[in-house]
Amino acid sequence: MSIARIAIRSVAFKSARAAVPAMATRSFAGAAVMQKDVIQDLFIKELKAYKPQATSAADDSVAKDLKLPAAPAVPQVDADLSQQLAAYDAEPEEVAN
Repeated sequence: MSIARIAIRSVAFKSARAAVPAMATRSFAGAAVMQKDVIQDLFIKELKAYKPQATSAADDSVAKDLKLPAAPAVPQVDADLSQQLAAYDAEPEEVAN
């Protein structure tokens, strides 16, 4: 680019920036408007007013003693497996069609 074009662009940019009034520019506000949270205030008020009821001795007697279930019995294994194996071998085979 030539020096003349750069000079013309910078002058045009400065004049366009000067043409915008100060009120039309955007600004950043630091403080946000705080809104009152009615639900939260009501919840905190109810929490502060809550008084737990005292427990009586009758409430403690409701709990029962823990009784563990009986241990399972050990399964009995047949002593003579040879008869069961022979009966299994003697069964006919099933073939799906």
